[in-house]
Amino acid sequence: MHSTRRAALRIAFAAAIGASLIGLSPLAAAQQTQNPDAVKVLAEMGKATIITEGKGPRVLNIFFDANCPYCHELYTALRPKVGKDGLEIRWVPVAVLTPTSVTKGAAILQAPNRLKAFQDNENTYGKGPTGQGGGIAPATKVLPATSAILNANNALLEATKSPGVPTMLYRDKQGDAMLVVGPPDAQQLKDILASVK
Repeated sequence: MHSTRRAALRIAFAAAIGASLIGLSPLAAAQQTQNPDAVKVLAEMGKATIITEGKGPRVLNIFFDANCPYCHELYTALRPKVGKDGLEIRWVPVAVLTPTSVTKGAAILQAPNRLKAFQDNENTYGKGPTGQGGGIAPATKVLPATSAILNANNALLEATKSPGVPTMLYRDKQGDAMLVVGPPDAQQLKDILASVK
């Protein structure tokens, strides 16, 4: 991801986090749209390195950053839905928010069990040494292969033209490519899940 785009995302999400702390609405309200960027990126999702929860024909792709509070909110909301009604959730790790996003993303990707590491990061969210962000201990070394994975996933996120994370991509029951940015509220999430093909 280009440094200017990454900087813009960091600034936007720093503002969003600050707004949420003082009780304002999050930056990215969930919006569901079909667009050419979603079509293009869905066609390229085979290039992504993912962490899969559940198994089934109904696939929901979610770009997430290990330090993203709204990604954590979505993770928590999806717990009762994992593996139900043929829903497969494919989490796509990116590193766009903070300097430790890279090392925490690397800790997840370099773990012997990526799913467990991802779940540990989310289940201990806000309980790390700083009391902020994902709870996983940052990797002390980021392997070149891991950097390549994060860069490739970041490029896919950038190609969606999404302003941030979480970003959800899926096909609806009509086969249209759908893009949802931000944490949906309970009713929006229910509608999204009902529409996943």
